[in-house]
Amino acid sequence: GDGPRSTAGRAGREASATGGSGAGDAVAYPGGGVPASPAGASRSPAPFRRPAAEERAAALVAEHGLDGRLGALVAHRAAELVRYQDARCARRYVADVAAVAVRERAATGGDRVARAYAVGLHKLVAYKDEYEIARLHLDATERARVEAEFGAGARVRVMLQPPLLRALGVDRKIACGPWIRPLFRALRPLRRLRGTPLDPFGHTAVRRTERALPGEYRELVAGALTHLRPETVAQVVALAELPDVVRGYEDVKLRGVATFRARADEGLRALAAAPVDPRGPVLAVRRHRVGAD
Repeated sequence: GDGPRSTAGRAGREASATGGSGAGDAVAYPGGGVPASPAGASRSPAPFRRPAAEERAAALVAEHGLDGRLGALVAHRAAELVRYQDARCARRYVADVAAVAVRERAATGGDRVARAYAVGLHKLVAYKDEYEIARLHLDATERARVEAEFGAGARVRVMLQPPLLRALGVDRKIACGPWIRPLFRALRPLRRLRGTPLDPFGHTAVRRTERALPGEYRELVAGALTHLRPETVAQVVALAELPDVVRGYEDVKLRGVATFRARADEGLRALAAAPVDPRGPVLAVRRHRVGAD
């Protein structure tokens, strides 16, 4: 696979990573203020600001009227998508989840499908490619996690086998030390090429499949929602949770995709054949509430 696998030891010492968790993010200083001003300078402490990605995500969630547990879940993942790609990617994600939430509320009054969809769509959109590996290994939060687990100054080696190298016949992972960080810094801003004809990593079978999956998933859930009733909620949620079977890298991931597609077809057929409760959705909801009491 092309995912990073880190091994850490106490030998050697690297400079600690500092700064925000994403490009353009504001840095949060202890106490919510700013760094100490030079001698003689008079400056009032600035109020604490959330990182830019979180601010954009919160605004998008508020704009679409998402709140409560669903709103928090979407806000967290939307902020990750701002860092993963850009604000436009996050905007579409939030709009997609909000549209599902509206349809679900009209059909059942709940949000189980929307919550499952928010998790599944984020997983498929934010697939881990070369650009994302670079971002994660430069992320201060990730570096802090490694240091908390292995100690300050832990030396990290990244095990990589990108699809591009596999296509060239390299059938083993390559151990990369600190020398890889400048390459990661150069690669991170090139994420704007992701999914475009100029993406040098985007022409392999795995990458083409990864780009196709979000669209397939949107169509799957849209089709399932046409059969959503109180008595079919569990079936629709199961379909919305199918991205969980897409795991790993390379051949393992492609097998997961095949399982995803087979179960999607089977689940949609079963959902379409599900009998309609003759007492109607209102009585079905009422029966559920009485049983819950």
